[in-house]
Amino acid sequence: MPNLVVNVTFNPPVVKLMGATLREETIHKLEQVLPNATTTHLSGQKEPPKFQLLQNPSHWHADLGQHYCNQLGRSLIFLAIIESLESEDWKLKGTNTVTHPDNGKDSTKFFFFRA
Repeated sequence: MPNLVVNVTFNPPVVKLMGATLREETIHKLEQVLPNATTTHLSGQKEPPKFQLLQNPSHWHADLGQHYCNQLGRSLIFLAIIESLESEDWKLKGTNTVTHPDNGKDSTKFFFFRA
Protein backbone atom coordinates (compact mmCIF):
# COMPACT_ATOMS: atom_id res chain seq x y z
CA MET A 1 0.00 0.00 0.00
CA PRO A 2 1.67 3.27 -1.12
CA ASN A 3 1.82 6.12 1.37
CA LEU A 4 2.20 9.87 0.94
CA VAL A 5 2.94 12.55 3.55
CA VAL A 6 2.20 16.21 2.80
CA ASN A 7 3.86 18.74 5.09
CA VAL A 8 2.68 22.37 4.97
CA THR A 9 4.48 25.01 7.06
CA PHE A 10 3.19 28.59 7.51
CA ASN A 11 4.13 31.57 7.15
CA PRO A 12 5.28 31.86 4.38
CA PRO A 13 3.70 28.66 3.05
CA VAL A 14 6.11 25.83 2.21
CA VAL A 15 4.69 22.56 0.84
CA LYS A 16 6.55 19.23 0.79
CA LEU A 17 5.16 16.00 -0.66
CA MET A 18 7.07 12.88 0.42
CA GLY A 19 6.46 9.24 -0.34
CA ALA A 20 4.93 7.57 -3.37
CA THR A 21 5.24 8.91 -6.89
CA LEU A 22 2.73 11.51 -8.06
CA ARG A 23 1.55 12.20 -11.59
CA GLU A 24 2.96 15.30 -13.29
CA GLU A 25 -0.56 16.68 -13.87
CA THR A 26 -1.21 16.58 -10.12
CA ILE A 27 1.94 18.61 -9.47
CA HIS A 28 0.99 21.11 -12.20
CA LYS A 29 -2.52 21.42 -10.79
CA LEU A 30 -1.11 22.20 -7.34
CA GLU A 31 1.23 24.78 -8.87
CA GLN A 32 -1.79 26.54 -10.34
CA VAL A 33 -4.18 26.43 -7.37
CA LEU A 34 -1.92 26.91 -4.34
CA PRO A 35 -0.81 30.52 -5.03
CA ASN A 36 -4.45 31.51 -5.60
CA ALA A 37 -5.50 29.95 -2.27
CA THR A 38 -3.27 32.25 -0.21
CA THR A 39 -4.41 35.45 1.49
CA THR A 40 -2.02 37.57 -0.60
CA HIS A 41 -1.50 37.51 -4.36
CA LEU A 42 1.54 38.32 -6.46
CA SER A 43 1.41 40.90 -9.15
CA GLY A 44 1.24 39.59 -12.71
CA GLN A 45 4.91 40.39 -13.21
CA LYS A 46 6.27 37.63 -10.96
CA GLU A 47 6.64 33.99 -11.97
CA PRO A 48 4.36 31.76 -9.85
CA PRO A 49 6.17 29.30 -7.55
CA LYS A 50 6.95 25.87 -8.98
CA PHE A 51 7.48 22.51 -7.33
CA GLN A 52 11.02 21.18 -7.42
CA LEU A 53 11.97 17.53 -7.06
CA LEU A 54 14.67 17.37 -4.37
CA GLN A 55 16.76 14.38 -3.27
CA ASN A 56 17.78 12.87 0.09
CA PRO A 57 15.02 12.02 0.70
CA SER A 58 13.28 12.31 -2.64
CA HIS A 59 10.36 14.77 -2.32
CA TRP A 60 8.53 17.60 -4.07
CA HIS A 61 9.11 21.05 -2.56
CA ALA A 62 7.36 24.37 -3.22
CA ASP A 63 8.13 27.60 -1.36
CA LEU A 64 5.45 30.27 -1.69
CA GLY A 65 7.78 32.80 -0.06
CA GLN A 66 6.02 35.93 -1.33
CA HIS A 67 2.66 34.85 0.10
CA TYR A 68 0.93 34.92 3.48
CA CYS A 69 -1.99 32.84 4.75
CA ASN A 70 -4.44 33.75 7.47
CA GLN A 71 -6.68 30.97 8.82
CA LEU A 72 -9.00 31.10 5.79
CA GLY A 73 -6.02 30.93 3.41
CA ARG A 74 -4.66 27.93 5.27
CA SER A 75 -8.00 26.15 4.99
CA LEU A 76 -8.12 26.88 1.25
CA ILE A 77 -4.60 25.49 0.78
CA PHE A 78 -5.55 22.36 2.72
CA LEU A 79 -8.70 21.93 0.61
CA ALA A 80 -6.75 22.39 -2.65
CA ILE A 81 -4.21 19.75 -1.60
CA ILE A 82 -6.84 17.25 -0.48
CA GLU A 83 -8.96 17.70 -3.63
CA SER A 84 -5.92 17.38 -5.92
CA LEU A 85 -4.75 14.18 -4.26
CA GLU A 86 -8.22 12.65 -4.01
CA SER A 87 -8.55 13.07 -7.79
CA GLU A 88 -5.52 10.75 -8.01
CA ASP A 89 -7.29 8.19 -5.73
CA TRP A 90 -5.37 9.08 -2.56
CA LYS A 91 -7.37 8.72 0.67
CA LEU A 92 -6.72 10.96 3.67
CA LYS A 93 -5.89 8.84 6.72
CA GLY A 94 -4.97 11.45 9.34
CA THR A 95 -3.54 14.87 10.14
CA ASN A 96 -1.30 16.44 12.74
CA THR A 97 -0.45 20.08 13.48
CA VAL A 98 2.36 21.43 15.67
CA THR A 99 3.55 24.95 16.47
CA HIS A 100 7.32 25.35 16.56
CA PRO A 101 8.24 27.10 19.83
CA ASP A 102 11.48 28.55 18.44
CA ASN A 103 10.01 30.50 15.49
CA GLY A 104 6.22 30.47 16.00
CA LYS A 105 5.56 28.79 12.65
CA ASP A 106 3.11 25.93 12.49
CA SER A 107 3.34 22.76 10.43
CA THR A 108 0.48 20.53 9.38
CA LYS A 109 1.08 17.00 8.14
CA PHE A 110 -1.46 15.08 6.08
CA PHE A 111 -1.12 11.31 5.80
CA PHE A 112 -2.54 9.69 2.65
CA PHE A 113 -2.70 6.12 1.41
CA ARG A 114 -3.77 4.44 -1.80
CA ALA A 115 -5.04 0.86 -1.91
